[in-house]
Amino acid sequence: MCSANPAATRRRRRHTGPVLVLAACATLFAAAPAPVAASEALNERIVHDPYTGLALGGYDPVAYFTDGVAVVGSARHEVVWDGGYWRFANIGNAAAFADAPAVYAPLFGGHCVTSLARGVLQAGDPTRFTIHASRLMFFATAGDAATFAAAPDAVLRQALERWPALAATLSR
Repeated sequence: MCSANPAATRRRRRHTGPVLVLAACATLFAAAPAPVAASEALNERIVHDPYTGLALGGYDPVAYFTDGVAVVGSARHEVVWDGGYWRFANIGNAAAFADAPAVYAPLFGGHCVTSLARGVLQAGDPTRFTIHASRLMFFATAGDAATFAAAPDAVLRQALERWPALAATLSR
């Protein structure tokens, strides 16, 4: 009768863990989506998550107008537009956006309007927003929102003047 070598048994047990981890990683990488093609590169002028490509953190841009609050969109209702993946709470909002994206997309691509007025590129927070002059605008902080509320037309005018130069530094 042949008995197993205890040292070999220990070595096999010791190497089984890393093998299982490598197998699990290989499975994850095989299931990962393919990278975005160069022709479909994400547009930096739109605030988006660099890992998922979700514009506005997945918030529904139409809901700001229809519901007056920030509403998280669903993966079932997604529209690809201008180098970003836009999510919507329902099919009606997705259709409205697809018909007129420039109406619902935030001004300055979701960058903070007050920061732009100061000459700084900063992503806006999708939960801090206003609709002014029929355009959706975001703010990075509560202080930025308060500054805008004190003189909205002046801040907007400064942001509009500075946006072309700042936008030119972002990839499209």
